[in-house]
Amino acid sequence: MHSHSPDNPLSDTPTHTAATHPLRAMWLLLLVVVVLDQLTKFLVVSSMDLYESIPVLGDFLRFTYIRNPGGAFGLRWEHVSVYYIAAGLVIVWITWQIFREGHTRRMSMWALTLILSGAIGNLIDRVLQGEVVDFIDCEFFDLAVPAFNIGIINHPGLAMDRWPTFNIADSAVTVGVVLLMISLFRDPVLFGNPQTEIVASEGAVETTPSSDVAPPPQQPTI
Repeated sequence: MHSHSPDNPLSDTPTHTAATHPLRAMWLLLLVVVVLDQLTKFLVVSSMDLYESIPVLGDFLRFTYIRNPGGAFGLRWEHVSVYYIAAGLVIVWITWQIFREGHTRRMSMWALTLILSGAIGNLIDRVLQGEVVDFIDCEFFDLAVPAFNIGIINHPGLAMDRWPTFNIADSAVTVGVVLLMISLFRDPVLFGNPQTEIVASEGAVETTPSSDVAPPPQQPTI
């Protein structure tokens, strides 16, 4: 009869402490980012008038209250439902990735957690208000993006000498994307086999296959 004690190597019930601990930290990070994002937006909406701008670090950094009905950099879709569908698909896919491989990944899973938290924060705005609240207004080099229409994507064009106003959720997505790109060089491939990666990280994978058959002797050169 096997004991079910966690210290017993013959236990039929596996322990999940090592596996679930990183996931708990990731969900905690997600909660902190979403709460911080919604709290700062609430403070801006309740204390500032629309389009009001407050200098923080002179002209370099301002708090400017605007509402963005479109996407990043003024990108707009022909149908509003696209924003909800796209956000929903991203949230479902990333959540599935974190549940599936959060215990084996490091930087890539933290990156996806940041992207997920930003997607949730902005989706809450769209569901409750129909628009996204932005307020962080930073100085930036001059940039011009011409207007274009590609299928259902409609971009009215953009000319700016300041970075487009953003929020905490946007910042989380940006940092997450940067970390995800860095993780391509540090972490295993996102769609790899987690079990193979675990074995490889422990040095248990042989790079050269072994063989019990000795190679044939070389013939002397005449």
